[in-house]
Amino acid sequence: VERYPYMNMYTNFLKKMQRELVGREQEMMQVQAAMLKPEYCNVLLLGEAGSGKTALVQGIMAKDTSRTYLEVDLSKMIANLKNENEMADRLKTLFDEVSRFRRERDREIVLFIDEFHQIVQLSPAAVEVLKPLLADSGTRGIRVIAATTHIEYQQFIAPNLPLVERLQRIKLVQPGVDVVVAILKGMCERYNVQPYKESLYTSIY
Repeated sequence: VERYPYMNMYTNFLKKMQRELVGREQEMMQVQAAMLKPEYCNVLLLGEAGSGKTALVQGIMAKDTSRTYLEVDLSKMIANLKNENEMADRLKTLFDEVSRFRRERDREIVLFIDEFHQIVQLSPAAVEVLKPLLADSGTRGIRVIAATTHIEYQQFIAPNLPLVERLQRIKLVQPGVDVVVAILKGMCERYNVQPYKESLYTSIY
């Protein structure tokens, strides 16, 4: 803790998924392929609220035992900021600590940053710091998976082309009916809930 104060303050180990991820095999393959690149190995997940962006990253972590996954707590990072330059300093120091942690543990790190647009929205200075960090992340053994919604991407991130170029965009579409049914069946099994049967319903009435 003493050696990594910023990691301790602003990150947490990503929680394990409580159920099996269903219907996101293509997106998982896209993210994993992007993270294999030596450069420009960072990803931006685009999906509406509740589309399963965090669950997707948890599903990838379950299969990727070679890396350590940390979730950045932006709410803590942006709390009590005196000015936008302080946000930039916090972000740079965090990356420096993660880079040192990676070297000392000889293990690549994945930083998951949900609500990524908040960085762009609150601190242009932090964005300028972030650009070279993203460009150099592959050589430092760091991968970044950011996430936001389509609206917030268009409003805050898309206008900054140099930032966009450092992130491979992956869209999460709404799951189809078959996938939704499979998810509900899995939840029924997990929580020992008797699935609804139309025949039982119609026999009552």
